[in-house]
Amino acid sequence: MTTIRVPLAVDAQVRVPVGPVLLPLRALVVLTAVSPFALLCLGISALPVSTRLGIGVAVLMLGFTLAAPMREGVWIGTWFVYRVARRVMPTAVLDGQGRRARVRLTGAGLEVSRVRPELGTRRGPRALRHLTRLPKVDTADAGIIRLSPGGARAILMVEGPDGSPSGEQHAQWCSVLVQWLLSLDCPAQLVSVVSNFDSGRAQDAFDGRTMGFPTTRLVELERDLAGRVAEQSLGLRHFVVLSPGIAAADGIPWLSRVTRLPRAIEASVEEASQVLQSAQRTATGLGIVASVPDRDDIAELLVDTVMGTRTAATSSRGVVRIGGEFQVVLTVTRLPATISSGAVVDALVRSRVKGIASMHVLPVEPAVARTVLHRRAAMQRYTAREGNDAVDNQVALADTTAVLAAIAQRQLVPCRVALSFAIRDSILARAVQAAERLDGLLRGLGFEVTEVTSPGFLPAMSVAPGGAPLGRSLHLTSDAVAACLLPALGTPFADQRQPLVGINQLTGAPAYLSIWSRLNHNAVLVGSSGSGKSVAAKTLLVRHVMEGASAVVIDPDSEYRRVMSAVGGLHYELGTDALNPLAPGVEVAPDIAAGLVLPVLSVMAGDEKGIKDGRPIRRLPDEDQGWIHAEIAAFYREWGDDHGRGEPVIHDLVAFIETTSITRALTRREKDRCRIITARLRRFTQGDRARVFDRPSTFRVGDRPVSVGLREFALTYAADLTPALAVVLTAVLAALGRDHGRLIVVVDEAHRVTIDPDAGEVLGQLVRQARKHGAGVWMCSQQVHDFIGTDLGRTLVATAATKIILGVEEAAVADVRDVFGLREDEVAAINPSVQGRAVLLSGAERTVVSIVPGPAVLALAQSSPVPRSHLAPVR
Repeated sequence: MTTIRVPLAVDAQVRVPVGPVLLPLRALVVLTAVSPFALLCLGISALPVSTRLGIGVAVLMLGFTLAAPMREGVWIGTWFVYRVARRVMPTAVLDGQGRRARVRLTGAGLEVSRVRPELGTRRGPRALRHLTRLPKVDTADAGIIRLSPGGARAILMVEGPDGSPSGEQHAQWCSVLVQWLLSLDCPAQLVSVVSNFDSGRAQDAFDGRTMGFPTTRLVELERDLAGRVAEQSLGLRHFVVLSPGIAAADGIPWLSRVTRLPRAIEASVEEASQVLQSAQRTATGLGIVASVPDRDDIAELLVDTVMGTRTAATSSRGVVRIGGEFQVVLTVTRLPATISSGAVVDALVRSRVKGIASMHVLPVEPAVARTVLHRRAAMQRYTAREGNDAVDNQVALADTTAVLAAIAQRQLVPCRVALSFAIRDSILARAVQAAERLDGLLRGLGFEVTEVTSPGFLPAMSVAPGGAPLGRSLHLTSDAVAACLLPALGTPFADQRQPLVGINQLTGAPAYLSIWSRLNHNAVLVGSSGSGKSVAAKTLLVRHVMEGASAVVIDPDSEYRRVMSAVGGLHYELGTDALNPLAPGVEVAPDIAAGLVLPVLSVMAGDEKGIKDGRPIRRLPDEDQGWIHAEIAAFYREWGDDHGRGEPVIHDLVAFIETTSITRALTRREKDRCRIITARLRRFTQGDRARVFDRPSTFRVGDRPVSVGLREFALTYAADLTPALAVVLTAVLAALGRDHGRLIVVVDEAHRVTIDPDAGEVLGQLVRQARKHGAGVWMCSQQVHDFIGTDLGRTLVATAATKIILGVEEAAVADVRDVFGLREDEVAAINPSVQGRAVLLSGAERTVVSIVPGPAVLALAQSSPVPRSHLAPVR
């Protein structure tokens, strides 16, 4: 995390020498104003001299006392004027119309009485109509709104940055965004809407996805989970509002100071359209994803603001009621001495608030900024000469001088920023508590934050899209500081129309993912033992099958039986069920059949090349493969001529080779190899192996989900596990050519396949063919180093569109970082390992996610039995 120093953060109070003391400038002004009253008191002849003297001194002391206190970021005198101004400003909205009213805060909410029309241009000065009237909003064109009064505004939707708020990518995105906004030379406002995901909408989306799935207890639990996760999660949406003409060259908006109101400028729709087009062009060049919102997007943005609501009210205590929710407005009145990129958005996420975060970025012309700073430096030098040698004055003078030099050398782009928040909740007490949480986190970062209560609706208007910032919120600073303050964070994987994966650990928002929405449908799931890899795989599989996909699971540990039962599928256990290596070649041409079967037979009858995990690695030499390919093709050709013979098995092929192939004109070596190969194949026609490999297959890949368990077989014939894996992969590969719907192939413990050359060749071919046939292959492995330690494993990672990396051991961290291209914050998320926490990479999106299986899937993922009541159909 990079921390930078904030220039001009130390705002030393100007003190003027008066005799032996230094008085604050405001105190001097107030004392000058009350001095005539003190003199009048001294001139009251009817009172004794001591009484007159006491009253005069009391008046002076009262003036001095009133000069010091601050309320809500402004001098108490200004605050009092704001409170008095409520009488002429609208304080309620009824049926979309601004009204002056008496609003009181009661236990039940806000009580509105004495409703009167707002002051119009006939009953008040036209120059003050921006204060005495609430703006009405009209949508002119796409991305354009018109405020009356206020002028036109341009609005763009912006996709936030990926990665952690403290990451380098986030900092770079924020820097580019501020560069973009300042290059437009137009006052801009970044509006970040922080809200809960809609529970009802999430459940409606779930119903749409699972429409064809039987209504079971599993569906009920998953639907309830979708709603609960949505309503307990936060999401961020970002809008950039461009307001041409609302500020002067010094970056101070016309509406932020009463003295500037007569000069307020209202932009036309044409001016706003030009700014919008310019912003779109430059955003594309800088790599910022910006789009024009439609009317629905704009309506959704405005509905929770003063400008877009039908009913609202604000009390003298600053509580705002908009629609059915309360709002508390906070604003930053002083920046910290140092700031880190993403600090503000991190505070937003950690405080778990709902509402709007608004940051105005107002360009300041360098010449004007230098003039302002020269005046400030001159005053600071003057007070220093007169004896004000306090540390804050010295630091402020050094800061001002340094900023002047940086502007002259074009190392710093001056701008004004204003950062405010509207925290909302349907219950006032919760809104206040949320505001206190955010206030505490920001103060912990060094900000000075205040709750704003007056005047009228102006605090709430400053947070609304297109509203002017409050004068007390404006800070003259640099573009680098503005980039650190941006309350922006991307919300990847936020499409509720896709299956739920878990909770985004960076934003607290739900993460949704469908493999069918990616360029290819292949996925890689890796994680060391205990990281939650198995639960993650089952979670994704169940939710995709509930959407209508079929599945084939190659299950070395036989742990998917309960999952298959829950989703209406079948589980086959190798040993009890048969897996015929020759079955894939029955329905295709002889040459194609030979190509499908040869890799399997190469594993079953090959020469031993080594030992891995207690299992021999076997492979036929190339010359033998060429010979046996021709013989297999001939076998299928002869077998196919007799249509009544059914499905061939291993002993049929062995008999063909021994009776037909060996009688051909073969060399002595070929005859010897023929005898060796048939002898090795004959092992699979004898004893318990024959029950598995020398019978017609008892399973078929089709519309119904199936899993093939290998645990019992592996316990008895560990050396033959690789051939079994190769046979299942070949059967799936052959099934891709048949008519099927969406198909998912899960290869659990995929490292057992990638370490074997021939079985790995089948897997590689399956992955390549899957994309052509609209299927997805998911490769899961808990032996991370073994999986990515092979060329095939690295290739599979590179070609898979979706990657889920759970916790890994220290020894594998370096390889995982290189192979998956992880950033430092992502590496920190997977080591040390936290069960269920994973880095999710899919397409152009990436984040850290906590997998949420829910009670139903979690029960299925465990080894303990699942009560039948949890899975029984609902009648």
